[in-house]
Amino acid sequence: MNPAAQPVRAGTERSLHNAGIADELARRLRRRILDGPLRDGDMLPKQDDLIAEFGVGRTTLRQAFRILETEGLITVKRGNTGGAVVHVPQPADAAHMFGMVMHARQVRLDDLAQALRRLEPVCAALCAARPDRATEVVPWLREVHTRMERALADGPAFIRAARDFHEALVLLCGNETMKILLGAVEVLWAQQEQEWARDALADTGERVRRAGLREHEHLIALIEAGDETEVYRESVRHLEAAQDYPLKSHSATPITSP
Repeated sequence: MNPAAQPVRAGTERSLHNAGIADELARRLRRRILDGPLRDGDMLPKQDDLIAEFGVGRTTLRQAFRILETEGLITVKRGNTGGAVVHVPQPADAAHMFGMVMHARQVRLDDLAQALRRLEPVCAALCAARPDRATEVVPWLREVHTRMERALADGPAFIRAARDFHEALVLLCGNETMKILLGAVEVLWAQQEQEWARDALADTGERVRRAGLREHEHLIALIEAGDETEVYRESVRHLEAAQDYPLKSHSATPITSP
């Protein structure tokens, strides 16, 4: 055996050992971030404190930090006043990864539209099923609806408010899993919407926007009445109408990640 190879092998083994420790340290810090009580924007303890707490070297800690940075859970600021800033995962983060997977698979817009058309009405029905809907759901939806009314003559502002209404149906549904999963779908749809929104404003006028307002108002009334079945049906019909314009021209367009 070539003696010159020995230091390389030993160094590689140490590196692998250190990598294993760094992975375990990253796992523990990840749990600390995800389990709380750390909030978005909080700082992890200072490096010297973490080194003392976990009994690791500075190099191992930096390796663990790199893992967490790659996952988007921290940002490391350099310098004397630096440190590791915590980023609690949000639905938009899931949408980013979700979008990249769909982009890689060349998923078409009509495929995304179909998923949204089947899932968002479930959230609308869940809103109607909430026993506290009168205080926790309806007022929020009415506030967004009022913004839509005020933006009736301002196409871009109306589209933003309409998107807020649909996202509110998800955020207020009361089911955390749906909020995360469908929240990512809603964000991804909104990103694709930017591609055709300008053309849609040129081709559709105030009359179409008024029709959308009436449909939203009907959905709010059904949610307030607790009519889960009918709000599901009306939500499907509303989404089919809302998706009609983009799907006419963009149904075969592949999803793109931001």
